[in-house]
Amino acid sequence: MKKRRWIWIAAFVLWLGFIWGNSLQPAAVSSQQSGAVLGGLSALLEMLHLPDVLTMHLVRKLAHMTEYAILAVLAMQICQWGSRSVWGRIWTSGCLCLVVALVDETIQLFVEGRSGQISDLWVDLGGAALGILAALLLSWIRQKMRSGKMDIQGYDR
Repeated sequence: MKKRRWIWIAAFVLWLGFIWGNSLQPAAVSSQQSGAVLGGLSALLEMLHLPDVLTMHLVRKLAHMTEYAILAVLAMQICQWGSRSVWGRIWTSGCLCLVVALVDETIQLFVEGRSGQISDLWVDLGGAALGILAALLLSWIRQKMRSGKMDIQGYDR
C-alpha cells in the first residue's frame, strides 16, 4: 500500500511540474503550442466529418480545465490515505487545487507576454470540480465491482 501511495504522490508532483512548466512558457511559445494543438484537433474534426468550431481561446480554456481535472483526480487519490471521510477528501483536494491555481496564475504575472487572469482561475477550479466528480464516480464504480453488485459490463445485478 505504501508503494502505491508514493506512486500517486510522484504522479501528482510530476503533473504539478507540467502545469507550472507550461505557465513558465513565454506567450509566443505558449501560443505556438496552442496553435499546434488547435491544428491537430481541427484535422481530427475534419477527418470525422464534424464541423470545426474550435478557436484558439477555446483550446486554451479546455487545456486549463483538462490540466486541473487530472490534477484533482490525482489529489483525490492522495487524499484517500489522509482522510476517512469523502467530504474531507473533497475539501482537501479542492483546497490543494485552489492553491496550485493561485500559484499558477501568479507565476504568469512574471513571464514575458503572459498575465494572471481571475477568469483562468475559475476555469481551473471548474476543471478541478470535474476531476473531483470523476474521481468520486470511479471510486463508486470500483466499490460496486469489488462488492459484486456490478459485473464487468457495468450492469447492476
